[in-house]
Amino acid sequence: MVLLACGVASAEQGQWSASLSPGFAATAGPKGAFGNQNGNSSHLIAGLDYEVQDGYWYGLEIGYSGGHRYEGRLEGEDLDKDGREDALTFTSDVDTKMLQLTPVLKAGGSYTDDLEYAFVVGGGLYSFFRPAGSAILEGTTTNGLNVTGRTVPLAKSSNAFFGLDLGHTLTYGVSGAFKIGLDVRYHIVFMSGGTAGIVVPAARFGFLF
Repeated sequence: MVLLACGVASAEQGQWSASLSPGFAATAGPKGAFGNQNGNSSHLIAGLDYEVQDGYWYGLEIGYSGGHRYEGRLEGEDLDKDGREDALTFTSDVDTKMLQLTPVLKAGGSYTDDLEYAFVVGGGLYSFFRPAGSAILEGTTTNGLNVTGRTVPLAKSSNAFFGLDLGHTLTYGVSGAFKIGLDVRYHIVFMSGGTAGIVVPAARFGFLF
């Protein structure tokens, strides 16, 4: 998948810019079921933006996480059928993949001739996909039954939710058409299993055209 990330670059009004931001996605803040049952993942943000006037941009971002390992704390299960929820953990052989599509608005300025910044706000669609696989349980049920090592089949899962994209970017001009920098994003996804917070620090490589 070819992705373009929303990047900040000094540009004249009416100029386009594109960038690619490889980074790392980790749960933070409100976790909900996603944060309690998924690990961290590499992440790639990409997008295209347009400077509508000096210091203001609008654009579109696509982001992808391909390796949130499905693991953590089992919720809502009563394996020994005693009427009490069993406090068990699990690992699995499958990963949750996240795809985001978010229009964004940016406003920024310059610290120096080469060092620039922008604040980012956006909102859009966050889709989550998980293939079928197996969960491997760990722990003891409330009536003392040891289930460590027991496997449970997992059905494939696919859901989409609305979320917010908030962040800050910092870039340095290597040349008139090439920028490098840092990007930190905080995604708030309103999921059925509880609101999830995902923080994504990333490097950024931007291009003007």
